[in-house]
Amino acid sequence: MPLKPINTYIQEMQRSGIRRIMDSATAPDILHLEVGQPNFSTPEPILRAACEAIMDAQGRFTRYTPNMGYVTLREKIAAKLKEENGIQTSPGRILVTPGSNYGIMIALSVLLNPNDEVLAPDPGYVNYAALPPQFGCTVGRYPLYESDEFTPRIDSIAACITPATKVIVHNSPSNPTGAVCPESFVKELVALARENNLYVLSDEAYEHIVFDGRHISPARFDTNGNVVSIFSVSKSYSMTGWRLGYVVSSEPVARALEKQQELCVSCAPSISQKAAEAALSLDHGYINEMVDQYRMRRDMALNILKRHGLFRYTPKGAFYVLIDISATGMDSNTFADRLLEEQRVAVAPGATFGPLAETYIRVSMATEDHVLVKGLEKICDYINMQRY
Repeated sequence: MPLKPINTYIQEMQRSGIRRIMDSATAPDILHLEVGQPNFSTPEPILRAACEAIMDAQGRFTRYTPNMGYVTLREKIAAKLKEENGIQTSPGRILVTPGSNYGIMIALSVLLNPNDEVLAPDPGYVNYAALPPQFGCTVGRYPLYESDEFTPRIDSIAACITPATKVIVHNSPSNPTGAVCPESFVKELVALARENNLYVLSDEAYEHIVFDGRHISPARFDTNGNVVSIFSVSKSYSMTGWRLGYVVSSEPVARALEKQQELCVSCAPSISQKAAEAALSLDHGYINEMVDQYRMRRDMALNILKRHGLFRYTPKGAFYVLIDISATGMDSNTFADRLLEEQRVAVAPGATFGPLAETYIRVSMATEDHVLVKGLEKICDYINMQRY
């Protein structure tokens, strides 16, 4: 007799198009433009701090940590939040997590009850729409338009709110669009949440990678506990494999997060926490140098797109650009598959990020300059060759 079926939603859930392409793009001749993996090394002081923690004579840092994370790390995070983000908080309201992806999941798990609704951006990071149904919830999508350079409109979000809505997901700088939201919008978003008794889940994983304008954290305007903020050291310090992020919330939400973390993972990795302490102690010289490189690549990419008649908008942050493939008549998955097979270039299909991105592909600029240039030239030539 066969076993009873496993979780139906998980069985039927589509895999991320990014990971699907990654799994197929294993040959050595592939030009990789599909994944948001910084091509910079983790700074040496961070590596050194991790090694020292591992070799500690008393073995203090190879044991469980408090569920919320080391107090020493959370104190550094609280100081950083005050200085850089304008967020007044305390170590007791900061949960250190094994990555910001997990931070998004655990935050949703404590905010949502069955039949609640989450409003996610379209286009938007795949996890925003994939996670809520696992908690018996629905997903609504608020539109982002190329004509607005994919910056959200407050009236578009307001129009999507229903009696079931509980959480609005906000992501700036944006994956996949590179949009950076201005202060005026962020203030309006917090006010909208307050007026409607909603939560804002603010994903700020790319907070330091801004080329034009500046990053504004919604929580700096939050006086009522409406905002739950998600941060990461992955992109700012090239620490993607260290799996270390943190969630900042109100006191009641923080206590719920603490209990949930105890059930799920106990704590974030101890060595990664000590490495993050070192990261937060660095001056911004490393980050500034890295951002300068990303800005140069962004400008280089836009110049190539302009030369081929494919420029549509200017990403103001993160390290991604969406490229319009509608002229080919292909859907984004077909285009990405054929581009990989015929041109040996790996990109992320736009459909991964929502229905409104079906006629786009996402290119990551977190790669070597020559790979980016060669890959973009091949993409542009292929689009123009396939025009119908």
